[in-house]
Amino acid sequence: MGAQVSIGDFALMTGLSRKALRHYHDIGILEPAHVDPGTGYRFYDTGQVDHAHIIRRFRSLGMSIPDIKALLSTDDAGARTEIITSHLEQMEAALAQTRDTVGALRELLAPASPPADVTVRHEPALAVWSVSATIDVSEIDDWFAAALRTLHRAVATVAGAPAAVVPGGLYERALFLEQQGRATLFVPAPPSVGPPAGVRAEVLPRTEFAVLTHPGGHDGIDRGYAALGIYVNEHMISSQGPIREHYFGGTPTDPARFTATEICWPIFGTAASSA
Repeated sequence: MGAQVSIGDFALMTGLSRKALRHYHDIGILEPAHVDPGTGYRFYDTGQVDHAHIIRRFRSLGMSIPDIKALLSTDDAGARTEIITSHLEQMEAALAQTRDTVGALRELLAPASPPADVTVRHEPALAVWSVSATIDVSEIDDWFAAALRTLHRAVATVAGAPAAVVPGGLYERALFLEQQGRATLFVPAPPSVGPPAGVRAEVLPRTEFAVLTHPGGHDGIDRGYAALGIYVNEHMISSQGPIREHYFGGTPTDPARFTATEICWPIFGTAASSA
């Protein structure tokens, strides 16, 4: 045991305020060595200083009170390591998210420049298997993942094993304009066989598109949409049909990890365009 000191001196030694010390006493992670029964004054032992420093340091690093309490209440080195490692992983994930956000904000400082690599493509009519729904924008990620799994299972049923396919999506403009609209995910239809239950066979009509390739999946794709839309409206005639996307790089074991996404903006005939 060391010397007992007042809450004021203990605050100076530990960097913890009177309010924080009272709170930590109330929740049971840093109790005073002695509380005067007559005055209610709290006194701490100098041997508690290191304990207080641990609490302050981990709180400054964002560790939750329950995790700090668990960390301080166990003598199991493995359990302590697990708590700290878990918190470090959370911090690394948050740091990566912050870096992504900073990068996105920096991109916003620069105008969406019309790209030089827009191509014009005449897509022929295409027989596909598809899954469609009218959804809210807030639901699109969950719907997309479920629809993609459904289509991959359907193709695997025919192929007898998971197969690499290039899926595509069709998105009505209401989905962008009203935040609710029809979305369709599709894959090229296997030959000479009908789709299983829950999957529709249809033929996509021949359409002409202006096409821009965005690296990766949907992260940051809004900049690609902006750049392509500027180019189309400045150099071509935009059609009001659904937007089409094609997703490349997915594998049977990780079908949603795309290396590139083609954005296909419908346009009217552009035979004379220089694009």
